[in-house]
Amino acid sequence: MTPPTTRGRRAATCAVLLATALVAGAAPAAVADAPDDPGLEQTVDAGEEVVTEDAVVTDGHVDVGPRFLDDRWTMLARDDREVPSVWRDPARTVLHLGDTAVLPAPDGPDYEFLGVEPGTPLHVVPQTQAPDVVWLGWNTQDPRVVDSIEQGATLRLDGLEGPGKLLVFLQEGVTGPPNVLWDSGEPLPQELWMEVNTHVHANWVFTEPGIYRLDVTTLADLTDGTVAEDESTLVFAVGQDTDPAEALAAAGGDTASDTASDTASDTASDTAEDSASPAADPDAAVTGAPGAGEPASDGGGSALLIGGAALAVLMLLLVVVGRVLGARRARAAAELDAGDES
Repeated sequence: MTPPTTRGRRAATCAVLLATALVAGAAPAAVADAPDDPGLEQTVDAGEEVVTEDAVVTDGHVDVGPRFLDDRWTMLARDDREVPSVWRDPARTVLHLGDTAVLPAPDGPDYEFLGVEPGTPLHVVPQTQAPDVVWLGWNTQDPRVVDSIEQGATLRLDGLEGPGKLLVFLQEGVTGPPNVLWDSGEPLPQELWMEVNTHVHANWVFTEPGIYRLDVTTLADLTDGTVAEDESTLVFAVGQDTDPAEALAAAGGDTASDTASDTASDTASDTAEDSASPAADPDAAVTGAPGAGEPASDGGGSALLIGGAALAVLMLLLVVVGRVLGARRARAAAELDAGDES
């Protein structure tokens, strides 16, 4: 994937120019450059474990990004709350935003893109880490990823299910305007660019509480000339009263549906095979005795069909015999009349 010329390149620039974008009705506050922020100084170890269990994250540091699992480009979520860090399936990892994530929408023309009145409560994953709030970013720092991609990778928003809007933006420098990366109110898909070997955080803003499912794709041009791509889902339970268990159930809906579909397909296949059994067993068809696993009605149906055919033949024979006998009687009567006249 070639680097975006405007929106995506600015996202990479913001890796070292981070500021708090949403505060209580005030202008963004400046923070230190990235090298002085311990949350952005990190090293990803190639041997970090991938875990499979479900997880609910209410605070702490999580990054989404690509890795190679069994030589396959795979999007995962790096959970930095544990030591050492582990990687999780994003679709089975619910990011829960409670009351500590609520901030009022700031005033000013730079924030009109939020589409709400100043002071409106918003649920925010902030660009800079806040106590008791999930801190979500992205990284391209896995050692094999660093060695395998050309200039960087693309993180693409393909679809969104949720009660409100999602906006993802970066605040550049101290006085720069917000740089909007994703806006679910605009046509999808939308892409943001991730430079190779970088670690970036942005503001994730949700306008309404509820469960949100973000269909996302990571893709990149590899040094071997191929294109790598993987789809996944980011799951958010937004609001103190939004149950993360319901979000997990929603996240597992596709899997449950696939399992049910597979089961139904297997059942239909078995039924079709069983239905074909009487034809392969003539004795069972004639006598009406079912074979193993076949409905008893199959044999009975075949016997009725044969019996009906035999009855039809018998009736036809009776008609023919009746006509022959009638003709003979008529001829005998004619000969008798002729004898009397003579």
